[in-house]
Amino acid sequence: MTTSTKSVDPRVRRTRQLLQQAIMELLEEKGFSSMTIQDITERATVNRATFYAHFEDKYALMDSIIREQFQLNVTNKLPNTLHWNTSTLRTLIQGVFDFLTEIHSHQCHSNSTKDQFEPMLDRAVQQELYTLLLSRLKQVGVSTGRPVPAETTAEVISWAIFGAASRWSRQENRFSTEQMVSHVLTIITEGIMRLSPSLLKD
Repeated sequence: MTTSTKSVDPRVRRTRQLLQQAIMELLEEKGFSSMTIQDITERATVNRATFYAHFEDKYALMDSIIREQFQLNVTNKLPNTLHWNTSTLRTLIQGVFDFLTEIHSHQCHSNSTKDQFEPMLDRAVQQELYTLLLSRLKQVGVSTGRPVPAETTAEVISWAIFGAASRWSRQENRFSTEQMVSHVLTIITEGIMRLSPSLLKD
């Protein structure tokens, strides 16, 4: 998980922003697999020691960007309420679809970059989605009346949303975003309503 920027020293935050901006520029120019730490530090105008004080390697730096952007573009757009309903779930699903579509539309399409970048992207997004769902499920105090813990529920729902959005965002010929979001919402809500009818209240 990334450190909340609200609690970070302004100088530290500035350095992280310089490094994040540098790697994103280099991602467009030469791809993830081709860039080096030296490339990143030169572009960010910081030294290697400063880089390693913040990130273990370029993978950790890229992971921080993905997670922070997910929180900005998906998590922060959800209603700040403990009450879940189909509208909230639709907003979440729509956010994940939009987020992955945006990333893939700007991603370098070389095979070497895909081989390194996509597994990292997939892991970070699925984990962030799982953490978000688990937190919300625990907040509303989900009780299914069956031996299915909140962790399992969050795991299944997060993979259902992420899996559909990930595959869809990589395809050329596909349903519209609205159609896919509706399909995923229907599948998930029907499962939830059978397991825990009280969870989704309109």
